[in-house]
Amino acid sequence: MSKEVEKKQGKQVKTKEEKKQISAFEISPELLAKAKKDLAKVNYITPSKLASNYSIAVSTARKLLKELQKEGILVLYSPSRRNPIYIPKQE
Repeated sequence: MSKEVEKKQGKQVKTKEEKKQISAFEISPELLAKAKKDLAKVNYITPSKLASNYSIAVSTARKLLKELQKEGILVLYSPSRRNPIYIPKQE
């Protein structure tokens, strides 16, 4: 019985360290500014087209387009789950 107690006492309790994880999909301010400037010149944009133009992941491109839609720069023209189409807001 003393061996069992020694084993339990020998275990070390690991504490979890809380760390703020930075998402791989965060949009940099430079990318946002560049996209605002460039997207004013196009007729339409899709996440796949944006991803290929800026060499970013499609998921990041989707997030960027949604952010630009919230800011009022783009309008969702064709809502599609796979490949939505956005157009610049007409002034």
